[in-house]
Amino acid sequence: MFFKNKYCPGCKKYNQVYRMLDAGERAKAKEKHCGRTDLWRCTAEGCRWYQPVHNQGDGDLLPEELRIPAADPNE
Repeated sequence: MFFKNKYCPGCKKYNQVYRMLDAGERAKAKEKHCGRTDLWRCTAEGCRWYQPVHNQGDGDLLPEELRIPAADPNE
C-alpha cells in the first residue's frame, strides 16, 4: 500500500510517494515510536524521512544506513 501526493519535509518536495516501513526500518524507528504500526516513509531517492500516516509533525529521519539509494544506471 502506498500514499501518493504528500509533502516530504526530508526532501522538501510535494507529490512524494510513501510506503509502510519494513521490519528493519521499524526496528530503527522503535526508540521514538515504540508500538506504532502506522509509520510510513518517503520513497524518494536519498530520503530518510518517516512519519505516522496522518501526523507529519511526529515524523523523524531514519539512520543514514537506511537512506534510499540512487538507482543503478546500468539496470
